[in-house]
Amino acid sequence: PQVLIDAIVATEDSRFFQHNGVDLLRFVKATALQLIGKDDAGGASTLTTQTVKNMVTKKDTVERNDTIKGKIKKVIRKFQDVYLSVFKVEKEYSKEEILEIYVNDNYLGGSYWGVEEASKYYFGKGVSELTLPEASLIAGLFQAPTTNNPYTNIEGATKRRELVLKYMYDHDYITKEEM
Repeated sequence: PQVLIDAIVATEDSRFFQHNGVDLLRFVKATALQLIGKDDAGGASTLTTQTVKNMVTKKDTVERNDTIKGKIKKVIRKFQDVYLSVFKVEKEYSKEEILEIYVNDNYLGGSYWGVEEASKYYFGKGVSELTLPEASLIAGLFQAPTTNNPYTNIEGATKRRELVLKYMYDHDYITKEEM
């Protein structure tokens, strides 16, 4: 449903429908910070690059990230993600198709993958029936499905849902009252 799309885009990649697969400014900043040892440099990943990482390049990351070799491999993988995102995925798939792949190829807690399974697991109904609070909870799971699982960490899940709602408000998807 649109409410889930809005929640995911507002939270994971607010310029998803405007860029060509990479947010260059965020990418350069995060890469530079990671090279100097800031592992919490933040995400430069767009929904497209996250999709590429999940489906293709994540399997190639074997080195420990705290070694020089591991950091270099991580940066190389990021460049591969960007290349594949811009020159392959964004050329061959529509934004809607990329989003569909993304929402269906992510672990979302329990033993569930994708938004349909997550919706049934957490709310006992299909994804098309989600309300704003339910959609915002599911959108919050993409970042850390185990940490934000409401069955095991209601406080964390609630905080993350509130953050998703704030992002939706900040990006004009919902009103202050809806938030």
